Amino acid sequence: MDKKKQMNFNINNFLLAVTDILDVRDRESNKVSKSHSLRVAYVSLKFAEQLNLEPKEMFDLCAYSLFHNYINDDNAKLLGIDNKSNVLSEIINFVHNIDESFDLSNEDISNRDKIIFSVKNDDSNIKYNEIFLNLSSTVDFWMDCQSSNMILQYIYSSLYDFTEVLTFEEVLKRTSMFGSLYENVDCFLDKCKLMTSFYNFEEKDQWTFLIAASMINFGKLSIPITIIEKKESLTKNEYEIVKSNIYNNKNALRSIYGFDDISKWATRHQEQLNAEGYPSKIKASDLSLKDRLMAILNIYNILLSKRIYRSSFTHKEAMDILTLKAKNYHLDETIIKDIEKVFT
Repeated sequence: MDKKKQMNFNINNFLLAVTDILDVRDRESNKVSKSHSLRVAYVSLKFAEQLNLEPKEMFDLCAYSLFHNYINDDNAKLLGIDNKSNVLSEIINFVHNIDESFDLSNEDISNRDKIIFSVKNDDSNIKYNEIFLNLSSTVDFWMDCQSSNMILQYIYSSLYDFTEVLTFEEVLKRTSMFGSLYENVDCFLDKCKLMTSFYNFEEKDQWTFLIAASMINFGKLSIPITIIEKKESLTKNEYEIVKSNIYNNKNALRSIYGFDDISKWATRHQEQLNAEGYPSKIKASDLSLKDRLMAILNIYNILLSKRIYRSSFTHKEAMDILTLKAKNYHLDETIIKDIEKVFT
């Protein structure tokens, strides 16, 4: 592996790291119960064992399950998921429908009875019905469905490692897909590319900075849409919820293999030179050029973007706002002047 151009990437490590954030948006958008996708992955893998699927098929099945409410043929291919036989999607659809209708984590014994009764009386897929009835005959199955920790232990212990060596550009394509679940990241990445070229970043630093930029707002998926789209001023409690997105994003990204620097650059954009930023109140001496650059580019991009509660700002208006923030020792004045040169 050429460490200047490539990195190790494991899609299941990535998805398991970000599953809590995806779960919040999944519950809100798709009206499923908490940890739905995690349970779908668990039960689907149990099915795979019964069907004697190959290790790579099980690996792909797990990834497909964890992302199943957002997947299509194009992004499945991008993630390296092979579903040519449609077996993976068949298993997932079967399990998804049960959990969506009944919630397999429900502790009420009567709910289990309803599930068993429904499966027994459904003749649309006898083969999968039989597998489910066999699996659900044990107490272990139901207890595992109630515990995210037990599901994670099972997944980590049952999957083979199919870590890929990808170019940084390939990793960026994957992370951009996830980052764009909140809002399209292309315009922001274009601005980042211009500035990394201006500062003559080495090739590896440029790509890892862009990967971080693609995930900068991923944590916002953990914020309720009602708050994101609120036109009125946020309450104190709502503002605290908004600030928590970076903490959530940091915890997710730093759990991904090889994302140590990426997780820092993607989660320090609300820190300030006067050490009054969030989530960690990092002081100026500990904020690198990349940290400072990401913070300014993020604000600049937001100001130039239309929001539900305001129109977009012009370049001049945005630069005036950035300059004021520099005077208040929030942002780096030198970088702001450089951005003025590049984007004028």
